[in-house]
Amino acid sequence: MSVSNFDIAILDNRPFFESALVHGLAHGIIDSEKIAAIKTEAPKGMVQIAAAFGSKYLRPEIEAARKRIVNLASLYLLETSNGDLDIAAKIIRDNSFLSLSRGGSTLLKTLFAMPEIAMFGREEKGSVEDFLEFWSLKEKTTDYRSALAQRKINALEIEAGFWFGEELDLSASLLQEDEAEAVAVIRSAMLIRYIGLKDISILNQIEFAGLLDTLRVKAAKLKPGARQRAKLAAIHDEIPVEYQAIAERVLQEIITQDMPKIADASLSLDRLVYELKERYYIRDHEVEDTSDYDALVSKEWSRLTKGKTDIDSLLTLFLCITAGIPPKTSLPEKTAKSLLKKIRASGMQAELAIDWIKAAAPHEKQEGLLQDWSDFVEESQAYLMDDWDTTYSGALRFLSENCHIEKPRKA
Repeated sequence: MSVSNFDIAILDNRPFFESALVHGLAHGIIDSEKIAAIKTEAPKGMVQIAAAFGSKYLRPEIEAARKRIVNLASLYLLETSNGDLDIAAKIIRDNSFLSLSRGGSTLLKTLFAMPEIAMFGREEKGSVEDFLEFWSLKEKTTDYRSALAQRKINALEIEAGFWFGEELDLSASLLQEDEAEAVAVIRSAMLIRYIGLKDISILNQIEFAGLLDTLRVKAAKLKPGARQRAKLAAIHDEIPVEYQAIAERVLQEIITQDMPKIADASLSLDRLVYELKERYYIRDHEVEDTSDYDALVSKEWSRLTKGKTDIDSLLTLFLCITAGIPPKTSLPEKTAKSLLKKIRASGMQAELAIDWIKAAAPHEKQEGLLQDWSDFVEESQAYLMDDWDTTYSGALRFLSENCHIEKPRKA
């Protein structure tokens, strides 16, 4: 097993600048004049750094500045020499100490400018001064290399995201405006490529649900050999070489994580959308036409609600379910009175409505519906279960204010 100079260098607990300096002295690369020059330059640089990050008059700030200037010089030397002590010693010999620390500072500024996350739009990442203050105290150069490697990946994913976005007819300005996640855009394009669909743009949640419904049918028909051919075509069909590794990684995630869910007929379409939507690009997270979406993803919900979305209609439906009568979104007053008699005789089985909401309601609505139902049940106890209200007038008045109760027509 080969070990690089960089790997050897990081095993030394001393700052790399110190290791290179000692090495240079021992091998005659650095002479006493250079040491004297460093001793002259270092205090000036420490005062400048202390003033930049705090106060040049406080001893703790000066001590921190000493660490910062050595860390910055070490970072520059290690990255420039790749851990080779001979090369690092010669760099110390041929350059001023302050230029070495400035070189490290430049590396950190370049790191700061790179994307911390792979998202489009303007990234909020604080000031470069705060970044330098934090990173200049880091003694482990491996932290810098890890951050640099990740930010390079982020930058490449953003570039790839713009390219794949064009396949979905998504402009760069739109992606930036939506602050979309780059991998989500790539995953959407790769899912379409994998399944072999053409000329499809994912615009909103309704269309995404429809796409998954189509994919579910197509996925069931794909045999293993066909899947392999689809995979190869998805990777190599006109994708630039520099983006193919990212495409391969994302496609493997689709195949191993998403396709089993898409092909699982026992998983409702609503549940499937709920579990996958954050992994894919959806331009409009808010459903523009909720009744159309509900009809597509939840047949039972659509059948019973008949497109009604107002809370009065839904509470009426839930109340029917708790009482064990045919669920309706509107009740004649006579039926409502019979319902009240049944509830007073048998109790209010509120959990029946809770179970139905969890089983049939679209996932995006469940939290709000459960809260609305809980509030209704709590408030209703004083009226629906009031034994003193022998004529049910108070209970009917409460239902009329909170549900859809049809008054009898006057003759």
